[in-house]
Amino acid sequence: MNFREVDSRYDGVRIEEEVLGWWRAEKVFEACQRETEGRPLYVWNEGPPTANGRPGLHHVLARTFKDMFPRYKAMRGYHCPRRAGWDTHGLPVEHEIEKELGIFDKSRIEREVGIEEFTRRCRESVMRYVGDWERMTERMGFWVDMGNAYYTLDNDYIESVWHLLKTIWDKGLLYRGYKVVPYDPRIGATLSSHEVSLGYREVEDPSVYVRFPVVDEPDADAGAGAVAGPGGRREDGRGVSFLVWTTTPWTLPSNLALAVHPEVDYAWVRDGDETLILAAAAVERVLGGRAGAVERIVEGRELAGLRYEPPFDYLAVGPEAAGAAHRVRTADFVTTEDGTGVVHAAPAYGADDLRLGMEHGLPVLHGVGLDGRFLPEVEPVAGLFFKEADPALIDLLRESGRLYRAETHVHNYPHGWRTGDPLIY
Repeated sequence: MNFREVDSRYDGVRIEEEVLGWWRAEKVFEACQRETEGRPLYVWNEGPPTANGRPGLHHVLARTFKDMFPRYKAMRGYHCPRRAGWDTHGLPVEHEIEKELGIFDKSRIEREVGIEEFTRRCRESVMRYVGDWERMTERMGFWVDMGNAYYTLDNDYIESVWHLLKTIWDKGLLYRGYKVVPYDPRIGATLSSHEVSLGYREVEDPSVYVRFPVVDEPDADAGAGAVAGPGGRREDGRGVSFLVWTTTPWTLPSNLALAVHPEVDYAWVRDGDETLILAAAAVERVLGGRAGAVERIVEGRELAGLRYEPPFDYLAVGPEAAGAAHRVRTADFVTTEDGTGVVHAAPAYGADDLRLGMEHGLPVLHGVGLDGRFLPEVEPVAGLFFKEADPALIDLLRESGRLYRAETHVHNYPHGWRTGDPLIY
């Protein structure tokens, strides 16, 4: 018997390339597929990687796992068709072209480049990177049918998704609702939690304390002149207001409720010629030496349903929700560590606010458009970017007598990692 001389120096790369060359020349993968035809099926369609850049070493690990299971099932006697796939949609692909163009503004891309040209560039980019992925896939020995790969940009694939969506719709399994998500107005898209985590910055935002005049007060144990009327004034002329703290004045035009904690004590506290309602635990911290006599204390649940006057009336609530809007509601998310223990709720701009609004039949009232700019209805700040409108809105609060105090507050706020713009929820 003749034996081939074996080199004592192990050359793994050469051996791998020899094996790959033999597989390629003899079409070994295809032969293995033919040999198992007619056996029980184990169908494997690849969960497609996004072809928005060149593959890295970590992709080899992920594709090793993908290769392992079909090989195992084949050795167990199954016929295992293995179809490759490429995810060619989504923000990562678009962002690649945005970087090439140096434009990260959706409206500018539509205006200066055009959707057709932008889409063409995206398709070219995807196909360029698919070639890199195919070479890496073959080099690592991943057995998968790349000649019959599916692409999410193909009309056949897109139509299959629409077919599935229609089937789900026909079964009555879809409904239309609202969800609060982090959104970058410049690119016109929502962001994942991972993307949001990339863009937090320490910023100095407005910190304002705002009066929300009470329209009616509970009578029990309140004494003479306890019922407030328009403008939040009692018969004795003393103004009565809920004191609310917020770092997002731009959301105030969309206010629809105030939230208090049902088990927290709330105090009526005299401050000069007015009475302010806030959490008893927050009185010293918020009012300090200005705090006068405490007129009464009640639990938050006793405030439920009280009416108040919102700070702005630019946005129409609509007759169907008019009775439910601008009332105090109880909510477990309210705390007294910061602010006054009275939370301003705008269902359009906060997850907790939205849940509270849905609970009480409140609408979603948008003051800001998808471009991040105020709508024409909010006339004094119409067209302003939402964060840039804060100073103007604070001035309006000051002019109307609703502003109790304005400060600044340093905190971490998420910004778009692509654009650097503040996100809107």
